[in-house]
Amino acid sequence: MKGFALTAAAVAATATTSFAGGIDRSGQDVSILFEEGNYVKLNFASVAPDVPSSMPGFASQSATDYITFSLGIKMQVNEKLSFTLIADEPFGADIRYADGALSALAPLPDPNARAIVDSRAITGLLRYEFGNGFSIHGGVRAQKVKGEILSGDGFLTAESKFDFGGVAGVAYEIPDIALRVALTYNTQISHDLTGLHNFAATTGNVTIPQSFNLDFQTGIAENTLLFGSVRHVSWAGTTLSTNNGGGDTDWVQFVDDSTSFELGLGRKLNDNWSVALIAGYEEGAETGTTFLAPTGTSKSIGLGATYTKDNFKISGGVRYVSFDEKVVNGVPFDGNAVAAGISLGISF
Repeated sequence: MKGFALTAAAVAATATTSFAGGIDRSGQDVSILFEEGNYVKLNFASVAPDVPSSMPGFASQSATDYITFSLGIKMQVNEKLSFTLIADEPFGADIRYADGALSALAPLPDPNARAIVDSRAITGLLRYEFGNGFSIHGGVRAQKVKGEILSGDGFLTAESKFDFGGVAGVAYEIPDIALRVALTYNTQISHDLTGLHNFAATTGNVTIPQSFNLDFQTGIAENTLLFGSVRHVSWAGTTLSTNNGGGDTDWVQFVDDSTSFELGLGRKLNDNWSVALIAGYEEGAETGTTFLAPTGTSKSIGLGATYTKDNFKISGGVRYVSFDEKVVNGVPFDGNAVAAGISLGISF
């Protein structure tokens, strides 16, 4: 049943998306740690949000479509020790205020107010199994960020080099009933930025906050699995500030942490097919005056399926996300998003 448990979790992960909590995207997933033997996994997700403002004349649209990926490989060194390497895009934003207040004013080829943020991370982890169900895992994450913002403060482009943080966690498993509880802590990572503010050289800094992931699963009947997760990210106090010699400019300031919840049910249909249903909730974080995260509290429902044959596994899923209204700087936003994803896994 352990293999089925991992399959159901893969279904849940293929179409995950997060908007309400800061600029979270991948959830810093480390579930590949718990695959059996040697394993490689590739994930793609496509997200199509529709989050307009209901204020006449402000913006016909905010969040825009994006694609994200992750690649992981897990190597079993011996009976107790394994090594995992994960490349992903943990944080990001694709916000473009079409027909917004700046669209007729800024002397740029694309005058729409916007916030485009990309990140890359490479995480190396070791896991040690004690043999009594308990295991520990930990390692190092290298991460870099870059992006551009066009707002009332002007036009900013900036990026960082790779900076480093840590990962540490503990897990307990009872394979016979597919029980697993895993807690993972991700340290904050501070980035020094260099770039241009209104085409003049500038420097700045941003700190991606610490986070905690609690993942759990257990068999509740033959071929039936209950699984879920809780993720908390300490966004409160996160700022993006730059200085080009004329004083500090605060581009982004988050004032609330975010916590997201997911609960799912998986069912093995036969030796090849399994399906899963997952529901999610995330309370919308207050983001102060920034338009970087215009979505409020979200509720989601997702459905996925996995086909397994020999050492090959393919999972696909789709998720619908609904956002409650959120007011940023007096401007209300609400809407929804559809996410679809695919995951390819090979044991070797």
